[in-house]
Amino acid sequence: MLNQFMAVRDSCLDARWFQVIFQTIFLSYGILFLGWQADWPHYSISISACFLFQYAADSIRLKKWLTINHFSLWGFSVLISAMSLCLLLKTNYWYISLFAAFLTVMSKLLFRFDGRHIFNPSAFAIVVMLLITDKAWLSPGQWGSNAVIFFIVITLGTIVITRVQRLDVSLAFLITYISLLFFRQVVYLGWPLDFFVHSVGTGSLLLFTFFMISDPKTAPNHPVARVIWAVLIAATAFYLSAFKWKYNTMLWVLVAAAPLVPILNRIWKNSTFEWNQSKAFNLFQIFKKSKMKPSFKKIAATFLLATLMTHDVAAFCGFYVAKADGTLKNKTSQVILVRDGNKNVITMYNDFKGNFKDFAMVVPVPVILQKKDIKVVNQSIFNILNDYSKPRLVEYYDENPCSRVAYDSDMKQFAPSALNEVVVSGYGAAKRKSVTIEAQYIVGEYDILILSAKESGGLKEWLTENGYKLPAAAEEVLEPYVKSNMKFFVVKVNAAEKKKLPGDFLRPIQISFNSPKFMLPIRLGMANADGDQDMIVYAFTKKGRIETINYRSVELPTAKNVPLFVKQNFGAFYSNLFQHQWIKEGQSISMLEYAWDVSPKNYVKCDPCVGNPPGEQDLIQAGVWWLTRDWNNYDDVDNEDAADYNPDVYFTRLHIRYNREQFPQDLVFQVTPNKENYQARYIITHPAEGDFSCSEGRKYLVGLKQRRKAELLQLTSLTGKSHENWDMANEEGSSGKTDAAYATVASGIDDNNDNPGVMHPNFLLSFVVLAGIGAWAFMKKNRQRLID
Repeated sequence: MLNQFMAVRDSCLDARWFQVIFQTIFLSYGILFLGWQADWPHYSISISACFLFQYAADSIRLKKWLTINHFSLWGFSVLISAMSLCLLLKTNYWYISLFAAFLTVMSKLLFRFDGRHIFNPSAFAIVVMLLITDKAWLSPGQWGSNAVIFFIVITLGTIVITRVQRLDVSLAFLITYISLLFFRQVVYLGWPLDFFVHSVGTGSLLLFTFFMISDPKTAPNHPVARVIWAVLIAATAFYLSAFKWKYNTMLWVLVAAAPLVPILNRIWKNSTFEWNQSKAFNLFQIFKKSKMKPSFKKIAATFLLATLMTHDVAAFCGFYVAKADGTLKNKTSQVILVRDGNKNVITMYNDFKGNFKDFAMVVPVPVILQKKDIKVVNQSIFNILNDYSKPRLVEYYDENPCSRVAYDSDMKQFAPSALNEVVVSGYGAAKRKSVTIEAQYIVGEYDILILSAKESGGLKEWLTENGYKLPAAAEEVLEPYVKSNMKFFVVKVNAAEKKKLPGDFLRPIQISFNSPKFMLPIRLGMANADGDQDMIVYAFTKKGRIETINYRSVELPTAKNVPLFVKQNFGAFYSNLFQHQWIKEGQSISMLEYAWDVSPKNYVKCDPCVGNPPGEQDLIQAGVWWLTRDWNNYDDVDNEDAADYNPDVYFTRLHIRYNREQFPQDLVFQVTPNKENYQARYIITHPAEGDFSCSEGRKYLVGLKQRRKAELLQLTSLTGKSHENWDMANEEGSSGKTDAAYATVASGIDDNNDNPGVMHPNFLLSFVVLAGIGAWAFMKKNRQRLID
């Protein structure tokens, strides 16, 4: 009995418990406060399968059935790996979760050298799954900027209380990676400091730094070797992300660099880490007793302090510039993105109103566009996509329980005439006259120039001398694009060509090019923007949804029951809902409004539909080049692509509200294999009519009253506005329903009791972390008493 107690006691004091606890906190924070969709099948399969495979493997290896007393031998490590799979890997398929768990365990058994496994188990499994299947992905933007403080607090707390972390590895990696980012982004490219802070203040970076690369079982044994290894990983990951536009590079490089560890261990010999060496330690005692020079200690301490001091952290792909003294500002924009492989098709909508001779637009592009890469399309494509995919109101009708006459059960739906408008704004700049006209074309009603510049001042001067009035901040924002070797797509109206066309509007411009960069340079648009800007992105891919990787992607609340009077002004309701959810989620986000498989072969493209789904010719006009072998006028697509005909088309609609403060970086996207259907829909249910004198009718009226109370509370939760701010007049009247009228129900709602305040998640998590540290300190201090 004493031996069993000692085993349990030692297990409870094992430092790995804290790593598991903090991983659990990370996962809970994501689900409860960051709007993650809780994928319980993935979590349960990942954890249970890892346990099962590890238990079976160790029992076979040791030729005996293991018990709970041996948990520290087989359970801790695999639990940490399983939690990493839950935190990082995304999939909609249970067998992917199962196979990832299998690879996690097998990698430790199959790939070994000198008695230790070579690869970080979960990192190896994730990389292999990304390589061999298109049904798994990573979401580096899932943590957002609001999670940074908690990652830092929790991570530093982990470092203070356990030797599971290798501080030298983490600091060497983080200092190298951050230094390289700072030099490129701030010193060389000239981006403002908030651009750099947004790059380093991500939960993904900190999670990798303190929970992946610092794994003591797969990192080199000697401190010098660990530092060299960490610097190599940081430099390689930086190069791939900054110059090759690869995503999730840290994880890929970690796995690729793992075979170097045995070599480094042979060069710099040191004792191998064992978990029984793990014990609590004090970070400041390490600083005090270390052999670092005083100057280096100050640098390291300053770096840690700076890491703690993390702040909370119109336009479209370009900007409009005005001829002469004209002024152009846009509050909204719409853009169509089509992406497959490295091929991009971008269609830009503008609703410019005014004298066309005053219109001009500057858009940075990664390559020199040929004339065949540029075309104009019908403006109606944007109307079709918007009407089909915009948030919708659905109407249902109750059946009178006292009547034998069944009401028509057909569902009616109503869609708002328009959401917040969306537009595109832009701007431009440069330095001296180091400007080259790479190409010039007439396409439709537009004169088009492709410019390159060596200095931002030169581009600004060239545009100014040619009669364009630029925003005051244009040169500052253009400089990073110039230094990144971007080209500039400059558009103005050709008056002679415009006269040949009917109408007083400008048609959308569509461009296509090949580039690994999948992004929209919205910072240009903010040069002449005033306040918040809105952008609607309609995206089409073969694989599945798109999402932003440098900002959180959030699904709007959907399928919510709201009061009947919302129908009177659904536009105002949705405007309030979007603004409230945008603020609630931290503003630095992209909102998902619609996601569905719109392939011609798929006959169910919405539920319900509020507009006609885009047909095959509509999709082709939007730039979906892979749909047909008859390209018509779409000769921007190489002929050999015709052999790659594919009927799969997945449609994603994102709504992004942005400003300079909350969006310090351009939008960067990735294509995921996530094909879950989604639509922002809100439900009103009309009450039954007629006599309710029967017993079931009386029960119905009681239920109706409770339902309407819930609808009013839901309205407040969605929009942030109390029911008192809404017009509840003109309610459908019916005898017997007076007590269930919204005005009557509202009088009985106590906002304080029915809408209790919620503890701020940051405070809550900080309290949990501090409580955990305090509990550990108590156990450590009273360890002998516990034994006795």
